[in-house]
Amino acid sequence: MSKILYACSRHSHFTAGTKDRLNDICNQLVPDNIDSPKPHVVRVKDDLAYAVCMNSGALQESEMSVLLGFLYEQGAVSWNKPRGCCPNGNYALFRAGDNEVEVVSDCVGTRTVWYYKDDEIFVASTSQRALVMFIGSFEFDERVIPWMLSTGSLGPQFSWDKRFNRIPVDSSLRLDRTTWSLSVTQTPIEYSMVERSEEDHEKLLVDAIRKTVSSLSVIDFDRWLLPLSGGYDSRGILCFISNTIGVPSNLKTITWGLDESLGEKGNDAFIAKELAVSVGVKHKYYTTNISSEPLEFIFERFLFCSEGRIDHISGYMDGMNIWKQLHDEGVDGIIRGDEGLGELPSSSELTVRNMAGCGLCSDYKNLESFIGDFGLPPQEMPMELRQRQGEALYEWRDRLHQEYRIPTVLASLSDIKYSYLEQINPLLSRPVLNAVRSFPGHLRTDKYMFKKIVESVSPNVPFADKVANATPRDILRKKECVDLVKKEVGSSYAINLLGDEFVEKIISGIKVGRDEPKRKSMKSLVKSLLPLSIKNRLRDTVVRPTVDENVLAFRVFMIVKMHKMLSVDAGRVSGVEHHATNEAPTAAS
Repeated sequence: MSKILYACSRHSHFTAGTKDRLNDICNQLVPDNIDSPKPHVVRVKDDLAYAVCMNSGALQESEMSVLLGFLYEQGAVSWNKPRGCCPNGNYALFRAGDNEVEVVSDCVGTRTVWYYKDDEIFVASTSQRALVMFIGSFEFDERVIPWMLSTGSLGPQFSWDKRFNRIPVDSSLRLDRTTWSLSVTQTPIEYSMVERSEEDHEKLLVDAIRKTVSSLSVIDFDRWLLPLSGGYDSRGILCFISNTIGVPSNLKTITWGLDESLGEKGNDAFIAKELAVSVGVKHKYYTTNISSEPLEFIFERFLFCSEGRIDHISGYMDGMNIWKQLHDEGVDGIIRGDEGLGELPSSSELTVRNMAGCGLCSDYKNLESFIGDFGLPPQEMPMELRQRQGEALYEWRDRLHQEYRIPTVLASLSDIKYSYLEQINPLLSRPVLNAVRSFPGHLRTDKYMFKKIVESVSPNVPFADKVANATPRDILRKKECVDLVKKEVGSSYAINLLGDEFVEKIISGIKVGRDEPKRKSMKSLVKSLLPLSIKNRLRDTVVRPTVDENVLAFRVFMIVKMHKMLSVDAGRVSGVEHHATNEAPTAAS
């Protein structure tokens, strides 16, 4: 899994006790439903130390340099020296020299790394909880509150702790061990159209995917699986594996969702099974129906594994049972179809932001007054994520997906799985993304070129038009969910943290059960016939979006629970846990 922590001490060497402490931190990151965790890797040498929780075989070590992830390079590549190459792959990379420590993020930040530095210690990690435990204190960053309300994530810059910074995508963070100073170098994401025929654009992307997929031949497919849906992305990977390295006899695909989805035509679950049979690979379906465990345990485990970075609870209501099963079956990792191949048409700044998952409170009808009414920190898009002068809307749309959505939303979802096994994303290799960045906009919009390629290599199996999981709204309106959320959000701890008026506002909007279905009016019929561009324009100017009140309450639930969890984590390092009580410090403390 990708819970890695790397530390450098300024004035003194680490002691034998540091190794014990790092082992303890790794143990604290193991989910409670794993009976026999894979071994941790802990190294301590002089003023450097690192730990990897539950090594799943995606680890490369060279003295005190370490790469966690997968490389798509052909042949040997020198990755272990500071200021060396930034290899092609999905990884978090930490490398040490005599005078420097360097942390490198891959080209779209598929593994988010946070870091902390004071006068005595530098520490970087893919886990905020590990950082808090290692440092031994927690300082809540209330700037995450409006981002969590509007996006269900921590937003583009912040962490739960105000002292932690996030390494940008495609960046190198260097610590000069002599001057004890930091510097960051980032390769900007640029979309620059290259004049080619459509056939040459297609050939470029096909060659890039083939080259990337060919590197998967080194994988032990007895221990790596391909999650398969009924859409384009994972289907494309499966077809390219088949056409590039041949279908390995031990390749297995999996799909997950509700029980009833498996027999529903047009559903991801139904189509994926049919697709696997047509290609000749083994397939297994895992159900995500609600676990029989107490709901509180399910929510706690979700927050434990996600570290509260994302609110996408619906696919994990089985209590992480799928991922436990895969871990217990000896699976090392999965090959995912996360991608940056182009987004849906957008007509305005608002639709671009909302599509990327970084809407502001001011964008939503029911959140627009929250910051002023409840004294929340101001919220605005960072300058580097705003539309650049002269940048076309479709270019900004696709850049925002790669520079914000992948490292913020998709990487957060990956983090959940990393608590049990590894993950790689072939469609997020550098050659694939470089090819796409050179396309004209119309070849990227709605993944036009990629879809065309997949359709040309795919078996004659239809594409899915329904998802296999329940919606968050349906889950969070169940009475047991409502009761649990209300209890936590209405607690004295939450009131001390967020204020009584804020808490009262959130609780007053919570509903139980589904709304009564409305009869389709002539207005809704006309709306269904409108082109997407006109629908987008109406959303921008007339019908502003709202955040479902139960989803909003769950996001507040996450804030409160993560504040508790990290406060407890802060006391674990010394071996004495500071148990959360019903009282909390205020957000400003």
